[in-house]
Parts: sequence; structure tokens; C-alpha cells
Amino acid sequence: MSVIITYVRLLRVMDILQPMADRDTATGELGLVQAFLNSVDLQDGPEELTDPNTLKAWLVARGLLDASHAVGESDLKHAVALREAMRGVVGANSGLPVYPIDVATLNEAAAASGLRMRFGADGKPRLEPDAKGTVGAMGRLVAALYAGMQDDDWSRLKLCSSPTCRWAYFDSSKNHSSRWCTMASCGNREKARRFRNQRKAHA
Repeated sequence: MSVIITYVRLLRVMDILQPMADRDTATGELGLVQAFLNSVDLQDGPEELTDPNTLKAWLVARGLLDASHAVGESDLKHAVALREAMRGVVGANSGLPVYPIDVATLNEAAAASGLRMRFGADGKPRLEPDAKGTVGAMGRLVAALYAGMQDDDWSRLKLCSSPTCRWAYFDSSKNHSSRWCTMASCGNREKARRFRNQRKAHA
């Protein structure tokens, strides 16, 4: 038992000596997807989208919604459901399964917003919603997910392997082998958990 305590204390000291370093942040459409997923810290909080007003502020700040449009409780509910469906799809980059409910939620948001392909002034095609307001904003987020999947760096957008964390991070390692949002927090906690289990197995 003393060995386990010593090991855990060592990990805590490492956390102090090596402050948590932020992962690289994705840019462009990938960055928008990452920001949306990380609008909540599932493990420790906080939740940015706490009510219709905070959802509206988040969407307006990112140019997804005109400030003149109203946002209601049902919009908030749909936004949170869409966020977690998108998290489920991004999780596939970390080897997690994609569930039918997530696929259905994405398809419903795309259909409701009337997403369709249009050519921009630069001659490049993109998806844009016909719907206005929050429904259109949700469509723009789905379009951002689609565009991000076409990006060469799509597979680098991952979820932390800690089941209680699932923070979206950008894996900038050369061999795409990162598993944790940070080694100083989730990585070390998982190592401590495995160490404890191994000691129990050999006790």
C-alpha cells in the first residue's frame, strides 16, 4: 500500500512541477468544431451554454447567428444535443464507436436547416443552410463538421481517452499517438489507476 501512496504522491508532485500545458488549438472549421465541443468541461465544469442567452452570445460571437434573432429553451436543448452528437463523431478519431443516435441527431439538424451546396465567390463549394435563426446556426455547425472532415488534419482532432473527460484536443504529435488532453492531468490519473489495479491483481 505504501508503494501505491508513494506513486500517487509522485504523480501529484509532477503535476505541480509541470503545469498543465494546453494542446495546440485547431484552426478554421476544425477550430470551430473544437470550440463548440469544449463549450462544456464535462469533468470539472463549467458549462458555457447555461441558458438561451449564453447560447445566443456564443453563436453571435462566432458569426453563426444574427443578434436580432431570438433564442429559446428548445434551441438550447437542440444545441446541447447537437454538441454531444458531434462529440460522438469526433470520438471515432480516438477509436470510439459512433452511435446511431448521434448520426440521427446530425442528420436531423442538417435536414431542419436545409443544408445545400453552394459555390462561394472564390469558386469553391461549401454547405450553407436555407434556414435562418438558431436552426440555421445549427446547420452551420453541421457544415463546419463536414468541412472539417475534408481537412487533412481531421484525424488529429480527438477526444481525451478519459471517459469522464472527453475534452476535444488537437493531436500535434508526429505519429498521431496522443491519447490524453494533457499528460499532467488525465494521463497521470490513468497511469495511477492502472498502477493501483495492477497492485490489486498481484496482491
